[in-house]
Amino acid sequence: MTRLHPFDVVAGGLTDGWFGEVREAETQGAGDAADRLRFLQLEPVRRVLRELNPPEDEAAGAAIEEYGTLLYAVYRFWSTGRNSLTLERESLEHALARDVGASPTVPHQACYLQLPERLFWARISDTAAPEPLDGLFLAAGAGDREISVLAVLGLRPERRGFSQIAITVPPGDLARAKDFVRRPPFAPVLEGGERAGVKSLVSEAELLHLAHLALAEVAR
Repeated sequence: MTRLHPFDVVAGGLTDGWFGEVREAETQGAGDAADRLRFLQLEPVRRVLRELNPPEDEAAGAAIEEYGTLLYAVYRFWSTGRNSLTLERESLEHALARDVGASPTVPHQACYLQLPERLFWARISDTAAPEPLDGLFLAAGAGDREISVLAVLGLRPERRGFSQIAITVPPGDLARAKDFVRRPPFAPVLEGGERAGVKSLVSEAELLHLAHLALAEVAR
């Protein structure tokens, strides 16, 4: 059975032609869509964010920022050819056991890395329920000065949407993340997790470390 792709979920919630509108705004000189901050100023993007019409509070502002990163990652995925890469459990287990060096580049400048189903679990907040990690949208910024990592959680056909954790950092932070993770990395915190063979992400550092290992594996 073909797995649901988060791009299709996001695209289904946008107006027909939205991606083309963003590309047209970009080619007309309104901004470089590879530059995340300029992308967020493009009119088709601002329109979608305005339509959310959030109350003026700090929590809403944070949600809009996360949604803007989602639009950025999904548009970059679309504009660079909708490249998805699947990591099988065995190859990812090998990656977890290796010591990798400098951060590899993001394939095609943007991609989606689909991870083994229900292997990694995370929470979007301390009070949220743990959810399985489906995969990672990755997008390299203009001049490769930053990389956006967007984790897709709780993706399933009967749900209209998914949860997400979005981080944008300098590329070098992916390689440095290994110095800030637990030992052993990704140790399960779910009850019965060790017996079930699952792993947990409990910090941004572990998410960045996973992205680093996954990129190194697909680059081999």
